[in-house]
Amino acid sequence: MSATYTQVAEYAGWLNLTDWGVLQVRGADSLRFLQAQITNDLRPLQPGEGVFTFFCTPTGHVLSDGMVLRTPHEALLILPPETHASILARLNEAIILDEVEILPQHDALGLISLQGSQADAVLEELELEPPPAEPLRHHMDSWQGAEIRLIRHDRTGFGGVDLLVPYAVMEQFQTALVATACLQIEEPLAEVLRYEAGIPRWGVDMDSRTLAAEMGEPIVRSHISYTKGCYVGQEVLMRIYARGHTNRTWVPLRVEGDTLPPRGATLGAEDRPDAGVLTGAVRSPAIGDAILAWGFVRNAYTQPGTTLTLQTEPPAHATVLPHAPRPAAR
Repeated sequence: MSATYTQVAEYAGWLNLTDWGVLQVRGADSLRFLQAQITNDLRPLQPGEGVFTFFCTPTGHVLSDGMVLRTPHEALLILPPETHASILARLNEAIILDEVEILPQHDALGLISLQGSQADAVLEELELEPPPAEPLRHHMDSWQGAEIRLIRHDRTGFGGVDLLVPYAVMEQFQTALVATACLQIEEPLAEVLRYEAGIPRWGVDMDSRTLAAEMGEPIVRSHISYTKGCYVGQEVLMRIYARGHTNRTWVPLRVEGDTLPPRGATLGAEDRPDAGVLTGAVRSPAIGDAILAWGFVRNAYTQPGTTLTLQTEPPAHATVLPHAPRPAAR
C-alpha cells in the first residue's frame, strides 16, 4: 500500500468506480424538479458546473449523497453504488405532472477517477484536456473516437478528475492509464485516502439515521444551501440552522496505540460514557502512520485537542483533530 500511496502523492493513481450510478435527468422541468429534491441550489449553475448534494427524508436524514452536473440540455446525477437504485425509484415516484424523464446511464457509462498531484499531466499525456480547477467543473473531450466527460473532483486531498467513460472504450482506456505508469488504487488504500481528505462514505459514515447537518462544517458547506427554496427535508435542516448546531458532529480523531478500533466503538468522556461513536479508522501516513479515526461526537466534546477514551479492550485515548489531515477541495 505504501508504494501506491507515494505514487498518488507524487504522481497519480486511478480508482475503478464503475459500480457508481449515473442518471440522466432531462425534460423542460428537469432543473426545477431536481431543485425540489436535493439540499443544494441548482439555480446559479451554468452548463459545465456542478454541485455536491444530499437527498434527504422529510426529517432531514440522509438517503444519499451525490453530485449534480449541469449540461446544456439536462442534468446528470452521479450516485454511490449503495443508493442509485433507491434514488432512481424515489425520483420516479416524485414525478407527477412534471415534464421530466430520468434515464439510467450506468449500463453505457462507467466512472473512473484519476487521483494524484500529477493527474492533469496524465490526462494531457492521454491527449485529454483537464477540466477547470473549480470543484465539479466539467466538459466533454474525445478519446479514441468516444466522448468522455471529465469532472474536476478531488477524492484524496491530492487533487483529481473523475471521468465518465463509455464502456465501448473502457478496457482500452484502463490499459492506456496503466501504460502511463498509473497504478490502480485498491479499496484499502482508497479508504485511507478518503479519510485523510475528510470525505464520508454513505453506508459507512452516514446512513438514513444521520441528519445531513451532522456531517461537519466542510461537508455541510459544500452540500447544503440555506438560501434556496423548498426541498425535501428543508424544514428540519433550517430549524437546525436557526438553532445554530446539531447535537453531534462528524469529526476526525487521532487514536493512540497500535490496534485499529472497530467501527461502532464508543467514545467516552469523564462525565459522559456515551460521548461519541466511531464510524471507522485507518492507519494514516499523513499523521505519521498513527491511527486516524472519524466519528460522531457530541458537540460538548468536539473542541480540537479534547481527549476522549475509546471503550475498547484495552482502552485507548482519542484526541479530536481540528480538521482532516489533508482536506479535499470542495
